[in-house]
Amino acid sequence: MKYKLIPLIDLDKETQLQVLGIRNEEYIREWMFTGDKINAEDHLAWIERLKNDKSQIYLIITNREDQPVGAVNIKNIDKANKIAELGFYKSQKIEEKGLLTKSLSTVIDYSFNSLGLEKIYSEAFEGNTKSLAIHKRLLFTEEGFMRLHKIKEGKRIGVHLFGLLKDEWKTEKEKINIRKDIIMEIKNV
Repeated sequence: MKYKLIPLIDLDKETQLQVLGIRNEEYIREWMFTGDKINAEDHLAWIERLKNDKSQIYLIITNREDQPVGAVNIKNIDKANKIAELGFYKSQKIEEKGLLTKSLSTVIDYSFNSLGLEKIYSEAFEGNTKSLAIHKRLLFTEEGFMRLHKIKEGKRIGVHLFGLLKDEWKTEKEKINIRKDIIMEIKNV
C-alpha cells in the first residue's frame, strides 16, 4: 500500500479534524507530554499558527484513500545548531506493521539531506515500549534518562532521551530493512 506524508497545513479542514480524532485517541494521549483531550477550536487555531512557524514541520501519514492514519513532526528546528526534535504517533486502528519506521526513515532522510540537520533528538516516556523499540530500530542512541521527570496522571514518570547523528544514519541506515513506498509531499519548506 502506498502512503503519503503531507503537511498538516495543506490538508482540508475535514481531514485536519480527522487528525484531531487520532491525536485524541486514548492510547496516543497516554504517551503524549500534553495528554489532555484537545477541542476542535484549539486544534484549528494551532494549525493556523503552524502556517507561519518555520521551526516545525508537521506531517500527516495518509493511506491510499488519503485518510490520515498518523503523524510525524520535526519541531524545534534550530538551523544555527543544525538540530531538531522528532515526534510521532499512529492510530491504534491501523494494523500496518512498520508504517512508523517507514515514515520516520523518510523524514529522517529529508531532515538530514534537505534541511541540512546534523542531529535529530527525541524523547519517550518510561514504559512506552513501542516508542522505545522504534527509536532503537531507527539507530537512535539513548543519550540519557531523566528520572521522575514529568507528572503524568498524578504520578511522576521518567523520560528517555534519544539522539541520532547524520553520520551514523548515513553509514548505518542500510542495515534497516525499509520499504520505499512512502511519498513525501512537501512544498516550500
